[in-house]
Amino acid sequence: MPTTPASACIDDINKWMSSNRLRLNADKTQFIWLGTAAPQLVKVNNRTITLADAVVEVSDAVTCLAVVIDSQLSFANHVKKLAGSCFY
Repeated sequence: MPTTPASACIDDINKWMSSNRLRLNADKTQFIWLGTAAPQLVKVNNRTITLADAVVEVSDAVTCLAVVIDSQLSFANHVKKLAGSCFY
């Protein structure tokens, strides 16, 4: 399998983390491509990223510090989740 620039970047991050006694946890790692739907995201054909021994699926939305970020940065999923928790 050829190495993509994204995979090479993630490998570099993993090496840096290892050298600083940190570990990239593939079970908790999320990956997302950001861009506009029509011209940019349609061009992306990578749906998986390889992390050392694990394969991470590319997500349409990820959570970072309790903020739900979608691939188009519309924050619609975050607002929906936040409104749902307000009425809980």
